[in-house]
Amino acid sequence: MTAFFIPGVSDDAAAVEHAYADMCREIELAMGRKPSARRISSLWTRRGRVDCITEVGSDDPLRGGTVMAIFDMGNHQPFVVWWQPDGVSDGVREILGCNAYSVIEFDR
Repeated sequence: MTAFFIPGVSDDAAAVEHAYADMCREIELAMGRKPSARRISSLWTRRGRVDCITEVGSDDPLRGGTVMAIFDMGNHQPFVVWWQPDGVSDGVREILGCNAYSVIEFDR
């Protein structure tokens, strides 16, 4: 099991929570609803035509760059992957389907 973190954010719990809350607000504005409370560590799903595992802190398997967070938008709603391309300071969000083979959550 893995403790919750956001790559590139200090180990200070308050800083991590603040960064995550900012990401959640941006997701809510973009999607029109709040993400669920689940904090996902990795997601095994089909992305396009490829089955892959997307994991926070690792390179995005399709796009490169670092996976910063994975959001669950709720039952029958999509997952959203937030990743940061190499050499870019802003994150990019990708909306995935609502089905996954496996979801692993961070420790609470």
